[in-house]
Amino acid sequence: MRINEGNPVATAAFSSEPMTTSTGSPDDDYPANSELPLPLTTLSVEDCVYKGEGNANIVIGLPQEHKVIRFRKSSPDDVPPDGGKQRAEREVEFVRSVASCFLGRYTQIPEILRCDAKDIARLSEAIQTHRPEKRRNKIITETHATKYPDYTFLQTKSNVNLFRSNKTFCVEIKPKQGYLREDNCKFQKCPYCLMQYHKLKKKVIQTRSSYCPLNLFSGVPHRMKSALKELLASPQNNLKIFKDGVVVYNQESSSIDLENVLTEWFLNSVSSKTTKEYIDEFCSLICASLLHSFPQDRFKPCPEYELCTSTRQDLEPTTYINTDIAAKAKKLLYFAAEVNECNLKAETLPNNCLLERILHMQKLPFVSAEYVYNIHSKLRPLLNDNMVYDNLAQMQMLWNHRKQYCKSAKAGTETAMTSQETHLRTCIKCIQISNRAKRKYNCDENKNVNLGTEGIADNGHVENISRLGKSNLFPMYLEDNVIFRNKSDRIQKAGNRYCNKEEEMDSAVSSRDILCLQNYVLFSCARDCSILLAFRELNLDTLSTPKEGVIKLSSGLSFLCDAGISDLDPKSLQCIEKHRQRDTDILNSVINVLEEKLMLKNQSSRKQSL
Repeated sequence: MRINEGNPVATAAFSSEPMTTSTGSPDDDYPANSELPLPLTTLSVEDCVYKGEGNANIVIGLPQEHKVIRFRKSSPDDVPPDGGKQRAEREVEFVRSVASCFLGRYTQIPEILRCDAKDIARLSEAIQTHRPEKRRNKIITETHATKYPDYTFLQTKSNVNLFRSNKTFCVEIKPKQGYLREDNCKFQKCPYCLMQYHKLKKKVIQTRSSYCPLNLFSGVPHRMKSALKELLASPQNNLKIFKDGVVVYNQESSSIDLENVLTEWFLNSVSSKTTKEYIDEFCSLICASLLHSFPQDRFKPCPEYELCTSTRQDLEPTTYINTDIAAKAKKLLYFAAEVNECNLKAETLPNNCLLERILHMQKLPFVSAEYVYNIHSKLRPLLNDNMVYDNLAQMQMLWNHRKQYCKSAKAGTETAMTSQETHLRTCIKCIQISNRAKRKYNCDENKNVNLGTEGIADNGHVENISRLGKSNLFPMYLEDNVIFRNKSDRIQKAGNRYCNKEEEMDSAVSSRDILCLQNYVLFSCARDCSILLAFRELNLDTLSTPKEGVIKLSSGLSFLCDAGISDLDPKSLQCIEKHRQRDTDILNSVINVLEEKLMLKNQSSRKQSL
């Protein structure tokens, strides 16, 4: 028997043996020691629920804990030798050191789990019938997973007497790309709206959605509400509604389902409402929550991530998308003109609201996709993900040390300056030790290989502490037999036994190149994230109400709201090529769909003339 998505997995599908996992504390200052395997512990799975899945992860819920486990999935022949441990550790460190700086309290640091392969097999068998057919080409292949709070429930601890209802409703929105530079807008439509043609061509959808992310991120209430109504009308994979952690409305639901959900949600309205009025109330609640500035008790200012504005002169340009295809698609979009162009105009969003935090992260890449693709395509043999993510961790470490003594340094005392310099040197020494270990592993330690960074001598002393304190980027790596040096902005190939200068690569990788790639993967992460807004109606008769997170509607209803952001996987550099191919496929779909439409229109006109 098929069980609807979000309902408990039938316990009969599992063995009577308990599932075993282990956890790593999310509060640890550093990731678990990668040399030691995590021990296995027991976890009951009797109440496990299949929450859903995307292209990269399967999400299993633990309702009694109000937690979810994200299992990485891939093709059956793509099994990492470490069981996904390194990937899980990188995900935890990415959320801790990078995503939380941009998103603050809206995201929480996950735990790492290690599961037994037999348990994974039993779990996979149990959820198989719940999985969409189009997603079954990938399976759970990693034994390491990550455990997050279940944002479909309130994370705020409150007295149950405060609430008028015992039901918790949650809305999940994948907002997609809400920002498009005007000088990069080559078509009349934003990437999401162009993607609709591709979905139509592949017959994933029957009709195109009128939802536009630029409207949701605009900060203009009537445009935001219009976008939310379009999401309700065509949820696709961008909107879900949960009741007590179970999906009650999604792309497979009907308009009757929506009416039933909203009637129950706003049951305590002063007077009975029509479906249209319920939808208006829903949109008002979600709009107010998206613009609400939740307290940022866990917010950490992010480093001054530089925006790349220049272009390399030494790289021969590589065409991102065939110019003929792009020109033809643009021409057809102009002549079709069945709907208005996407509206780039926007207002300033309230500081620290959900949309403002995501948009800040999406605005990082200040260069075109063509430029990013050019860097990646020319330097691909020399690049790896460690270059980007190790650099992010180093930036954050240096930033934290600099901020720690910022106030005392401003005082101008000799003691304060000495203290700041000491901690900067200590931080830099840690980075040097790490790179020295990499050098020892990859190259003969008796050979003189300079791994110094700008402003840092090989003896570990800081040559220019004032310049170092202002720097945002300290790239120095030796990964996959490649040395990255900021001092000369060159890459030299290092053999396992010796380093030969004659093997120096013709291509130069500058700190700006790494920064562009870094900004692009961060942007891609923010573009694919999910917003979850959980609500529980408050009792207006209570004498004490929460001071934070309360959303009041004009109808008189009040809700306690909690917000979270999920799906923050650190992207691989491989996504750059995948995105190029996807963008090419989208424009080909635009051409095919609009040519077919114009052909049918011409045929209809000829018949009428006859």
